[in-house]
Amino acid sequence: MPEPRFRPARRRNGWKCWKVEMAWISLCVCCRVIAKYCLAAVSDAANGLYVVGALIGVPFIALSPSPFHHYSLDQLDPQVARTLVVLTADGRPFARRGGCVDRPVKLSEVPQHFIDALLSMEDRRFYSHFGVDPLGIARAAYRNWKAGQIVEGGSTITQQLVKFSFLSSNRTIDRKRSEILLAAWLELMLTKDQILERYLSSAYLGDGCFGLRAATRHYFGKPVAALTLPESALLVALLKSPTSLNVDRKGAQERTRLVLRAMVDNGRLSASRLSEIGWVGPRIEQKNPFGAYYADWLASRVRVPTGDYTPAVLHSFFEPRLQRSAEKAIESVLGKQGKRRHATQAALVAMRTDGRVVAMVGGRDYGKSQFNRAVQALRQPGSSFKLFVYLAALRAGASPDMTVPDEPFSIGNYEPRNFGESYRGEVSLRDAFASSINTVAVRLSESVGRNHVIAAARDLGITTPLDATPSLALGAWEVNLLELTSAYAAVAAGAYPVKPWGIKSLDDSSDATTEPTHGSGRWRLTVSNELRELLEGAVRYGSGRGARLPITTFGKTGTSQEFRDAWFLGFAGNLVVGVWVGNDDNSPMKNVTGSSFPAQIWRTFMMDALRSDPNFKRKLPHIAAFERQIPEQRRRRRAAFELLDSGSYSRSWTYR
Repeated sequence: MPEPRFRPARRRNGWKCWKVEMAWISLCVCCRVIAKYCLAAVSDAANGLYVVGALIGVPFIALSPSPFHHYSLDQLDPQVARTLVVLTADGRPFARRGGCVDRPVKLSEVPQHFIDALLSMEDRRFYSHFGVDPLGIARAAYRNWKAGQIVEGGSTITQQLVKFSFLSSNRTIDRKRSEILLAAWLELMLTKDQILERYLSSAYLGDGCFGLRAATRHYFGKPVAALTLPESALLVALLKSPTSLNVDRKGAQERTRLVLRAMVDNGRLSASRLSEIGWVGPRIEQKNPFGAYYADWLASRVRVPTGDYTPAVLHSFFEPRLQRSAEKAIESVLGKQGKRRHATQAALVAMRTDGRVVAMVGGRDYGKSQFNRAVQALRQPGSSFKLFVYLAALRAGASPDMTVPDEPFSIGNYEPRNFGESYRGEVSLRDAFASSINTVAVRLSESVGRNHVIAAARDLGITTPLDATPSLALGAWEVNLLELTSAYAAVAAGAYPVKPWGIKSLDDSSDATTEPTHGSGRWRLTVSNELRELLEGAVRYGSGRGARLPITTFGKTGTSQEFRDAWFLGFAGNLVVGVWVGNDDNSPMKNVTGSSFPAQIWRTFMMDALRSDPNFKRKLPHIAAFERQIPEQRRRRRAAFELLDSGSYSRSWTYR
């Protein structure tokens, strides 16, 4: 620890250094205020208030620690979030992400009516204040007090520029003090027109657009100079709340009328002209672009440095033919039967056995919802999670031919129940898996240990939270479709973990970074043949019969409690596909199980792929992998899977 005696010396030397600088700034502010207001019109009440503000503000600035050494005028330059151009597997562009940006705007390009609208609404005394507007603060405070809530802010355009260029969004006294200091500093370093240009070049205007030039091109498809008055009013309206107003048409209309009325109040627009101006909404094409969910997923995995406006080109494994098949398969099932059975949403992921994602559907309508249900949604997997239970059991010495009792039993107050309340007595693991028998899955989980089931899920790539509860075996804990599909890909590949990847390469001269692109497993899955045997039986004569193909098919159904989620995951040849069906509000569907809609969607997609996918290989590939040394687990005999003591229960779970 440094000796205390050094600390005061450092503070005094630092204060002496800053004292000179602050004195210089204070003098400049005083001179500017006095020259501009006192000598011009001391009798004017507004200017008098500015003088009072300066007399109070100058000492406040002088006595505050200076933050200026942390900042540079270069930080005012608009950030360049470069456009990412995404190419298909055969090199054709299909999506653009990132940067709705463009070159900085010059004030000479901006129509006068836009400047009038901006200053009338945001900062009427912009050309007369010194960075902080005491009258504006007083007016905002009065209106907020009168309304009983915050309805107006008192920040000037200079302060707003400071906030989004230099400071965080935290609302603290220290941040406000820094904001005032930096606003005064900018007023000294730049002219008013320069401040306004930088503000217009960097302000966020919604829908990912930064700067007036980019927003004008995005919303109206025209240059800044061609903006009309209604269009200018709308863009100014978006400054207030760009994210919410961008999707709230009614709110945007109301805010636009406020902007126009502010122009009337400020003498920049006549009342008669106001009555003639109609609403002009943004002319953006309906967003339902091809492969949009896939492109969003890739864009979230790339970090492209800023620096210029040239696009970065990303080569992906996206296959348009399979994407069309996926979208067509979902609509062919849900479009006909979904409404009647209250199944409104679906997601699909298709990948090769080494993890290369070739198609992705994150929802039925990207224009209505950009939420990617294949990647972002966490839902209960139901019996599709049993893959990990049987993997743990096989590792512990079980075999597909081993028999286990299918009978009611309880664990404390928990009692697993079979779909349909039917029980078969002694049943082989092969048949139990094919018929998705719940009691057997829970018995296996309890016998090998829930933590070993969780370890099996982790080995195959499941990262979502899993708790060692009895219902773990039946998929009571949430997962996402992409990870679950990758887990099934590990069984197809005979190696684990298989990590999903979609980036082939990135053409960029800068230090752009991506997430690791190698997806094939590092460790050999020693029981993959047994797992494939179980998955084949589930499709050949079990719950997944509706997904059967004319070639060898492997898969598993899953249905969560009260039919809230339905799944089918499986593979054939070198294509692994996962399908989820459900509702965004988590409401129950009408008897939709994994063996119905998901299996139908899966089979429809795979049949199309069999016919049209030139890269489809009918045999499972071999992936070289190192064999991981799994700690020896005691080989468990049939006696280990004994009937557990019965007991009362307070609730039950039924999965299939």
